[in-house]
Amino acid sequence: MAEEDGLDIGAEEGKSGGKKKLIIIILLVLVLVGGGAAAYFLFFSGSSDEGGDSAESAEAALANEPSTYLALDPAFTVDFMVDGKQRYVQLNMSVKSKNMEQINAVTLHMPLIRNSLVLLFSSQSFVDLQTADGKEALKKASLDAINGILEQETGQGGIDAVLFTNFVMQ
Repeated sequence: MAEEDGLDIGAEEGKSGGKKKLIIIILLVLVLVGGGAAAYFLFFSGSSDEGGDSAESAEAALANEPSTYLALDPAFTVDFMVDGKQRYVQLNMSVKSKNMEQINAVTLHMPLIRNSLVLLFSSQSFVDLQTADGKEALKKASLDAINGILEQETGQGGIDAVLFTNFVMQ
């Protein structure tokens, strides 16, 4: 009977020893998985405290986005008096951006943008607009005007380019 009790005690100790090994193995696996997850977040997600890195990552994300175009319809028509003759410029424009939020902001603030562009176009010289340099200067001034309005209204520019899709002078 003592031997039976001894066998039973040894069997119980063997079972508890097996359970301890299993618990240790599970704990080691959990530590390794936790360490791997911590290393992943440390190396790949970056710290949110660094403003420069988050701005750079936002710019990098936008660089991978496809460009979106928005036509500024209807066409702009501006009249000029040149040597006593009435002259007209008709201009169709589109804006290009990789930031869809700013395209939506252009749509939202379209009356203010169109007003600014009409004032800009009417202040130009008809003779200057006949040259390629004059048209390029007008594109740059248009881009600056649109981004200025967006910065005023939304806090950021975001329009990459202004495209003249039709430019008729008569």
